[in-house]
Amino acid sequence: MRFAARSLLQLALTTLTATTLASAADLMKPNIKPGLWEITNSPQVTGELPIPEDALAKMTPEQRARMEAAMKNYAANTSKPHVYKECMTPEKIAKGFDLARHEDEKACTRKVVSSSANEVTLHDECNKPEGKTVADMHFEVKGGTQTNGNINLVITRPNGKTMTMKSTLQGKWIGADCGSVKDAELEKAH
Repeated sequence: MRFAARSLLQLALTTLTATTLASAADLMKPNIKPGLWEITNSPQVTGELPIPEDALAKMTPEQRARMEAAMKNYAANTSKPHVYKECMTPEKIAKGFDLARHEDEKACTRKVVSSSANEVTLHDECNKPEGKTVADMHFEVKGGTQTNGNINLVITRPNGKTMTMKSTLQGKWIGADCGSVKDAELEKAH
């Protein structure tokens, strides 16, 4: 997933700022306060983990059984709400998505469906030999101190295996002082 390396709060709050494949003119600067934020991510994962068949074919039956058990455990744990704390600095808010294009992003396109200082809707598609990924994202900021959003992600492999992840994000500004939180920290999983 392209979003795995970036914290969900930064994704939710700074999607409003800039993107890799959309021009800066298409997106408005968000109305959010810097400081400590708390965000709850409530994902729902359905379908099969789209592991390529050639990777599965190379595994022994024991390895495959362990992998399938680990994936079921992963899907069960992924579907639990997670609460994060993140220090949103003015620099982080202004940066938004990493503006440097990664080699694997040449197969990806982004469409800004709508953008304002308080709301953004995006549509991403990646078509690669290992499969297709489609992501629809919608985020809202309320009064600079609350945010909510939805990310709908569908991963489809050439073998027909499909996994869907629907995440609901709710964030709130805690205060101007980030305390000991320097970047993003998982506070708890429910």
